[in-house]
Amino acid sequence: MSLSEFELIDRFFKSRMTGDLHPAVSLGIGDDAAIMRGRPGQSLCVCTDVLVNGVHFPARADPSEIGQRALRVNLSDLAAMGARPVCFTLGLTLPSADEQWLSGFSSGLFGAAEQFGCSLMGGDTTRGPLSISITAIGEVPSGQAVSRSGAKPGDVLYVTGCLGDGQVALHQLDFEAAEFTAHKPALAEAAHQSVRKDLTPKDHAYLYRRFFRPEPRLAFADLARNLMSSAIDVSDGLRADAGHLARASAVELCINLDQLPFSRSVLGLTSEAERVNAALYGGDDYELCFTAETACRDKIGEIAASAGLRVTEIGEVRHGNGVSLFDRGVATTADHQRGFDHFSRMETP
Repeated sequence: MSLSEFELIDRFFKSRMTGDLHPAVSLGIGDDAAIMRGRPGQSLCVCTDVLVNGVHFPARADPSEIGQRALRVNLSDLAAMGARPVCFTLGLTLPSADEQWLSGFSSGLFGAAEQFGCSLMGGDTTRGPLSISITAIGEVPSGQAVSRSGAKPGDVLYVTGCLGDGQVALHQLDFEAAEFTAHKPALAEAAHQSVRKDLTPKDHAYLYRRFFRPEPRLAFADLARNLMSSAIDVSDGLRADAGHLARASAVELCINLDQLPFSRSVLGLTSEAERVNAALYGGDDYELCFTAETACRDKIGEIAASAGLRVTEIGEVRHGNGVSLFDRGVATTADHQRGFDHFSRMETP
């Protein structure tokens, strides 16, 4: 049986790190970003994402939208740390120097960079199968970065925005291609089982934007940083990502399925079982899953309202380990038990 993505990291990289970290590094492998010493009073958060053609974006997608998505999904990791974007580097592998493609890609990339105040500071290009590697650097006040390891029993579990949009977009939009879902068997299976429905122009526009232009929750995280006891961005599905948070904090996360937030588009295009599975196992939502003390409820609500952002209580933190699912107060299971993983494809939290 092949190693999962996280087993690979632990076995060949994290476990081989011997001795202390460099004095400039305060947090290394195992979170949404590493933390390093920055200018006086500030720390730097550093994260890297690699997007591969046919795995992370459809082969025939608009290159401008690929550029937008490439930077936005990386900035979502900075949001999970409570960091503000500063700059990024770009590693680009191209099968050929297609000027039309490059013009569209750079237009989308720099459009996102300008929107989020994040400058390109260098990188590398080479010839090969199309892939995009971005390393983003953000800044956070020293000692205030949010990690995955701070959740405590009694805390409330939250998510920002709506869940399930990413997977429903894959199933419903015209850009879905066999070679794309073939790299994500869980998505292909769900797409085969679900009935594709006619989209209204409004649904199409909403789902298209949610897939290619996910909104990194930077403004909310900046305001709520000191209220969040732990956080992670939802990229591989809520179940898997909540599992990472639970392991890092050595707690049990209890998720109430009947409280998961869904958009009007997802509610209209899916059955209850389909949208719950999309939220738990689909990924590509890039929302924040975070915990906070119960005393912070009102303040979190105020910050969410000021940011115009939906923030939903979906459960609680208890003594124990792992992730438990409940539906209207009754312990339950779901159709799938694992989330997306790049190597074993399906990862058990």
